[in-house]
Amino acid sequence: MASTEIATQKTSIRGLGKHEIMPELSSDDEYLLNYQMALSKFLRENIQSKNINIYKKKVEPVFKKKHGRLPNSRHEVRKAMLREPAYQWWACLRRHLQEQSSSFKFPIVERQVDSLNAIAKNYSKKKGPGSLKLNDKIKYPKYQTAMDMHWMPGSYYTEVTDYDVFPGAMYDLGGLYIGTGGKMGPYNDGPGWAAVNWLNKNYPKFYPKKVLDQGCTVGHSTLAYATAWPKSDITGIDFAAPVLRYGHARAKSLNKKINFIQSLAEKTEFKTNTFDLVVSSMFLHETSTNAIKELFTETYRILKPGGLMLHVEQPPFHLMKTVFEQFEMDWDTHNNNEPFWGPMHDLDLVKVSISSGFTQSNTFEKFCPFVIPQEDGSYKEAKAGNWFLFGSWK
Repeated sequence: MASTEIATQKTSIRGLGKHEIMPELSSDDEYLLNYQMALSKFLRENIQSKNINIYKKKVEPVFKKKHGRLPNSRHEVRKAMLREPAYQWWACLRRHLQEQSSSFKFPIVERQVDSLNAIAKNYSKKKGPGSLKLNDKIKYPKYQTAMDMHWMPGSYYTEVTDYDVFPGAMYDLGGLYIGTGGKMGPYNDGPGWAAVNWLNKNYPKFYPKKVLDQGCTVGHSTLAYATAWPKSDITGIDFAAPVLRYGHARAKSLNKKINFIQSLAEKTEFKTNTFDLVVSSMFLHETSTNAIKELFTETYRILKPGGLMLHVEQPPFHLMKTVFEQFEMDWDTHNNNEPFWGPMHDLDLVKVSISSGFTQSNTFEKFCPFVIPQEDGSYKEAKAGNWFLFGSWK
């Protein structure tokens, strides 16, 4: 497909939600990001969808002839698929797209970083709504500092200038919006609204007064909780100061009351029995398996009796129907600087939950529908797609 054909697909970065600290885009910036958004959609819908045909028509027959059986693990599927030129081409383009995301966004943020830092600093001096508490003595965990997560230069935590928000601006500037074609909503809070929607349907009387969002980064999903439960005390924690500074200014500019605190999720300073709901969105796969075990134990400690732990994620491997699905889902482990993706999806979360103090009868694995947030603050369920929910009541 020619680049002009790709560029005319119905995708636009202009649908990304606006707020005061969002980097401003020139017409050239918009063109580059729209191109990337359209290419992402094209690869997902027109190329990736063909990988299953390659597997069924070429890989499976050859494998069966050689071994007398079909592949029985995602690792065997991957080893065989890596020999296929068509798959190599798609995987190369997808990896290029991820690296291109940073190369496109970096100069946009870089030329505005001083003004963005100033905006964030100014918001830190204003009274309410919400608050920001940083901890300059925090030790960044090695499972985060050993790599640039998602190939984002400097990852979430690197600081270069005074009151730096660079990583927060990089993360907010269309990464999720571009990759999903806007399906997480203008403010990328779709996973949060999916959790709210599921709770409203299944536990309509549950109105958490104190909510903790673990690994909140810039507060994408945290925004949904603050909107859904405006009378509640909403707190978001993350280990990285730059994303918290940005998230605090972002929430304030949107008039949302959120308390941002710099903290590791597996080791907090909250009192025992503090929260009614402890939640996360696409967070577990970015932590080590050891950290998840510690995180569940800490969650049990800070939850009130009758409180709920709820994690929004992609489904674990054991709930996928085929080894090919597992193989496709495992791409990020090998190619997107997300080494904990595979191990987390292999982890027996029920077992970890029970060892952390929760009971098996109160622990669940569920699916909930994707929801698409609208510009007016409402949301609607998507026609297809589900989030995986893992949770337990204390």
